[in-house]
Amino acid sequence: MNSIILCEGSTDAILLSYYLNKVSGWEFCKKAPEHLNIKQSNLNQSINWYKRDDDRLLICGVGGKDKMASLFSEKILSPMIKSNAFSKIVLMLDRDDKSMESIEAHASHLFNPIVAEMKNDTWIDNTYVDTFGIQKTVSSLLIAIPTERQGALETLMLEAISEDPYDAVIVKDVGVFVDEIQKSASRYISNNRKKLKAHLGVTWAVQYPDKVFTRINDQIQSVSWEKYEVLRNCFSQLESI
Repeated sequence: MNSIILCEGSTDAILLSYYLNKVSGWEFCKKAPEHLNIKQSNLNQSINWYKRDDDRLLICGVGGKDKMASLFSEKILSPMIKSNAFSKIVLMLDRDDKSMESIEAHASHLFNPIVAEMKNDTWIDNTYVDTFGIQKTVSSLLIAIPTERQGALETLMLEAISEDPYDAVIVKDVGVFVDEIQKSASRYISNNRKKLKAHLGVTWAVQYPDKVFTRINDQIQSVSWEKYEVLRNCFSQLESI
């Protein structure tokens, strides 16, 4: 069985691959399944296969939320219609400042005609017709992060870090610092999205000063994310993929 997760960027993909390895045993796999040699088109994308026994999982960081539909239509739609390539499709999106209702409505139109409905934190069976006129079924799942309030992946990670009372103080103080420094660093921290990234980045710099110059994937993989309750709650439905 093949499954696919589409997320916004490489940070999401790295975190998901780490988390699913720890909680579900998915391991990186260099070789793609036969007839599914889906490759990245540019450096902004991250496309990697993982295996667990006879199952395969493709995690795609598409390079931005606006690239979801185009990557699906260019790389995924044809294999789905021709050979029912994936039995499960997961979409992970930052909630940002949107309501859950608007996110679900948007997600339900991204992968037409394969997926007609997506609902946050709920698996839904969708039917479509393949090249031979045969009706097929694919299960879809939407993960909007964070679930309980507006924000993005960095919000979720900061909440996870804050589960430790000692680190919670660091997260709070760094937030105050970033709010203040934004006034004189508006050229670099020009909007709330970048401020959130700065908040996480400075928090990590304080927690792990010796790793400031390491790659983002090394920084992410050095944290035991699987132990944090907020992440376990958000990703709980992924354990059945």
